[in-house]
Amino acid sequence: MTVNRVSPLVIAVVGNSDAGKTTLIEHLLRELSRRKHRVAAAKHCPHGFNLDVEGKDTWRFTEAGARGVFLTSPGLVGLIEEKEPVPGLRNIAEHYFADFDIVLGEGFSQEKEVRKILVLREGGSKRVPYPQGDILALVSDFEIKADKPLFKPDDVSGIANFIEQFLIQEDRMETSVTLIINKKPVPLNPFVQSVFKNVIVGVIGALKREDEELNQIEVIIKSEDDDG
Repeated sequence: MTVNRVSPLVIAVVGNSDAGKTTLIEHLLRELSRRKHRVAAAKHCPHGFNLDVEGKDTWRFTEAGARGVFLTSPGLVGLIEEKEPVPGLRNIAEHYFADFDIVLGEGFSQEKEVRKILVLREGGSKRVPYPQGDILALVSDFEIKADKPLFKPDDVSGIANFIEQFLIQEDRMETSVTLIINKKPVPLNPFVQSVFKNVIVGVIGALKREDEELNQIEVIIKSEDDDG
């Protein structure tokens, strides 16, 4: 068990159709990747989508009754899975991108407890059409009054700086416990993280140690039949 970042920073980019959400996410992915962050993107498609091409192997598996198909190739994996109800952005991030730094979602405007960046465009609504409680910032090509930071669409560096500040804040606030089994991270909810941390820190606190600070703790447990 390693004490480090346990879950990605999750932000939904919301706004009306053609407001520029996809373009903004594309630019942010490039900028944040350039800054050495591991980033992922998720898109809500209310009208559905289809990755299967008729006649291809994945389509044949699905037609034969498979409710899930996993694809692997050198350096890439893919998953096609029937899912009801549709998972939310935070659920997607925790289950599929647990070892990433940042997950940007396009859409997901109706999800509560998910931070949002609202994109507005000239010719659309002149007001903020969402409750402002979960909105981090606005990106608009016109001036608008709002009690939130306001960025121009081409200020990609400024928006990336803003996102990095929240990444730093989350790193300071979260319990920061990651469980890794066979070199794969296992998502833990905040309660389970807290239990792990309290137990381990309590045990270590009872030991006689020369160092006083607990910056990082690693616990390695091997099975009894592991000769390595």
